[in-house]
Amino acid sequence: MKTFPLFALALLSLSLAASADVDLGSVAGGTPYDPYMRPVKEVLSGLGDSAASMDRVQKLMREGRSFRYSFSEPYTAALPAVTEKRQAGDCKAKALWLCDQLGDQHCRFVVGKAHLGAKLSHAWVLWQEQGGRWYILDCTNYSMPIPADTVSPRDYIPLYSWTKNGVYRHAATQSGVATVAGKHSAPVATGSRVRKCARQ
Repeated sequence: MKTFPLFALALLSLSLAASADVDLGSVAGGTPYDPYMRPVKEVLSGLGDSAASMDRVQKLMREGRSFRYSFSEPYTAALPAVTEKRQAGDCKAKALWLCDQLGDQHCRFVVGKAHLGAKLSHAWVLWQEQGGRWYILDCTNYSMPIPADTVSPRDYIPLYSWTKNGVYRHAATQSGVATVAGKHSAPVATGSRVRKCARQ
């Protein structure tokens, strides 16, 4: 009878260790991207309490990946209904569409760099499954979820992320990875200005 609690404790420890490797950021009062985030905030505020299943996530990833890449507005994501109708969008449009389709408050809309040194910013979804593990959902470039704790520190570098309940600033904003969007905004860190999403 003592084996089960020890086993459960071991699983919990593994789950917490996996989450510790993922940069979830710290609460921020705002970001330089906020003027462009109206569609993101609208979609995230409507996310429900139910958790999406891995099967649903995988199905939506394949669907989003099948959408044609089409760049539009440099900073503002197209609404999910527009992306759905066109069956096309850039990284931020696909990421926002995916958040909307998941309907799961355990997802974050992330803006960052797909790779260290990338000149263009990228958008993806960070999603926590029911077991506690975090996944990168990038249906612009992949058709399957990527366990976030297996990704190299040189890839998928978050700068800012948005959830149903708030906004987060990540470590890379302090380490010289990028400057932020905005015609007259001051850079948070050194590097190139954030432009349209990375297309790989």
